[in-house]
Amino acid sequence: MFYGTIKRIEPGRGFGFIETEGRDVYFHAVDIGDEVFQQLQPNQPVTFEYAPRERDLEPEERKGPRAIKLKLIDRLPGGILGRTPQELAPKHHPKAKQRKATWKRRIDVRGKRADGEG
Repeated sequence: MFYGTIKRIEPGRGFGFIETEGRDVYFHAVDIGDEVFQQLQPNQPVTFEYAPRERDLEPEERKGPRAIKLKLIDRLPGGILGRTPQELAPKHHPKAKQRKATWKRRIDVRGKRADGEG
């Protein structure tokens, strides 16, 4: 079973499209049944199976993917995690030393201090 959401539905014409991570998937009321088709709404999460492809068709005659056995679900499993809020994001590595990089600070090579006293 694959997951997607209803992208567009044409109730008068009896077909629609499911939005997935890849290409949109076509479905027809005859393939999924009128009972399920009447319940479909845009942005409705669904599970579906792909219809088997016909191997003997010419490349020009082949259409995109087609869904059969459509089933309504409450929500998509998993989901995409958003960005971590700034207050929860780590500010630095816990073992990192909190000082300027060596190229940003003056290093005393001769044993003299930077202010001239030594």
